[in-house]
Amino acid sequence: MANKAQAVVFDYKAVFQAGQAGTTPHPDIAQLLHVLHQQGVAWVLLTTQSIDAAALCSAAGLPQPALHLSQDDIPGRKSRGSGLWLDQTAERLHLRKNQLVIVGTTEWDWYTGIHAGVLYIHARWASALGRKIDALSADDPAELYWLLDRYLLHEPRWLFALDDVERRLQVRSLFQPDETFPGTSPSSFNLKTVFTYDQTVTVGDESARDILMVHLLCSAYLDGSLPGGAWFCVYPSSSPGRVNDQLAEFLKVAKVMVGSYYKGDLLVRATQATDTSMARAARRHDTVSIATQATTVHLNPKHRNSVRGKTVIVFDDFTTEGMSLDWARNLLSTAGAREVIGVTIGKYRKPYTVFTPRPGVTINAFAPNTLTPADFTTEYLSPGFGTGPGDLVRETMSKLITRNTGLPDVEPRPVTQPRIATPTRVPTNAPAAPRLVSAGRRVPMRTYKNGRHRHIGDILNQLVPWHGEYLYPAGKLSSMALWWFAPFGGSINTWWSTREAEALISTMCEEHGIIWEPVPPPYSETARLEAVQRIERRRAAGG
Repeated sequence: MANKAQAVVFDYKAVFQAGQAGTTPHPDIAQLLHVLHQQGVAWVLLTTQSIDAAALCSAAGLPQPALHLSQDDIPGRKSRGSGLWLDQTAERLHLRKNQLVIVGTTEWDWYTGIHAGVLYIHARWASALGRKIDALSADDPAELYWLLDRYLLHEPRWLFALDDVERRLQVRSLFQPDETFPGTSPSSFNLKTVFTYDQTVTVGDESARDILMVHLLCSAYLDGSLPGGAWFCVYPSSSPGRVNDQLAEFLKVAKVMVGSYYKGDLLVRATQATDTSMARAARRHDTVSIATQATTVHLNPKHRNSVRGKTVIVFDDFTTEGMSLDWARNLLSTAGAREVIGVTIGKYRKPYTVFTPRPGVTINAFAPNTLTPADFTTEYLSPGFGTGPGDLVRETMSKLITRNTGLPDVEPRPVTQPRIATPTRVPTNAPAAPRLVSAGRRVPMRTYKNGRHRHIGDILNQLVPWHGEYLYPAGKLSSMALWWFAPFGGSINTWWSTREAEALISTMCEEHGIIWEPVPPPYSETARLEAVQRIERRRAAGG
């Protein structure tokens, strides 16, 4: 079965607006759900009370959910916050839990994801992100689709992936260390710019570090190497008390993506060690050996009793032969960890080296060891190298730079039009229709623009059966909108700008003997109603 998100689980309040009798969808939710449906991604609705979800969604113009669960469907009628809600979802849809994503609006939805080990995204369009909640979030459904499409609806593409069941070892690496990417400031960068030289890089309005780390964690989540409840730690730098700050700062917050724990003090660098990356660059390979790690790194004794039985994910920026990661595996396995997973941003194209203590050699997991390379046997494992996700991540960054982050188009659903006695012909001087474009990031409409759109609807009600809506063009941050309506007996579906729509309607009115003018600025509801009354009087006077 595919290692990508197969179902998105929505809390009711993330779909339907409060204060609208609970039956009006949030703006853009219908478009989002139809896009997901077209892409074969199921959606699930969670409610506290039992409702007729099929009838509600049908009336609201939403695709039918693949599953609706209420509290009555949960064993023991457990409230939201219990992972059983997502256990039931996975069981009924025959999916693994890492094929689910939950979109919620409250702290309890967040806990539901944490307790089930399911990735949580907060719907900020429905509820502010509470102070207690550290999570991925989306300001609107378009941004939610962006997160899903860029990070969760693709199969993970690792440069290097190693699974050794016998040694309870997994290793995952995304990129080659010298891989380059587009940026805003600077205009191009590679991984070392961020993770070695500690430079701040922006891509659009986003941090390059965050984009890369979210991709890393989501890829690990999708392929099962980011299990809920795991311990996170960063392998120490060559100097005591230091770790890679870029990794540590991100992971301290991101640990709660699936309910994990950050243990920044788990691995201890007891004494100064050779900087292996600098030694390799200087071709001093004789100074690089397993002894560099074995004599200077151990586990913190405070975790002696608690580490047993845990899954530990050890993060590092780059790995060459896996020397650091494998020493961490030796320490953690000796201490009784159930599983060790090594995850890095980059890996050089060399086999992974497994270091096994020779018979009679013991490892003290919680204190410095006096070991030499002769105390270990070595085995080189190379499952092969993949292409990695470089092309996908570069595409993501290019879209952020050009602000091409909106929802894709959905094929317009047929609108049932009543028969009209005298069909309106298309005026010969009607403006040409602009090309249909996908919606971009939305911004609030100004009062006057909203008034103009309402007035367009008023006159269309007087003229012909119609259907209309408006959206923002891709990449536009202004309040310009496009207006779609089918005024000609359903035979023409066209997108117009507001000004073009007003010009077209004015021409149509002239042919009906109706004098109509757009609402003048500044807009007021009184002015709109007065304009409607003038239209009605003029039409009545003309018979």
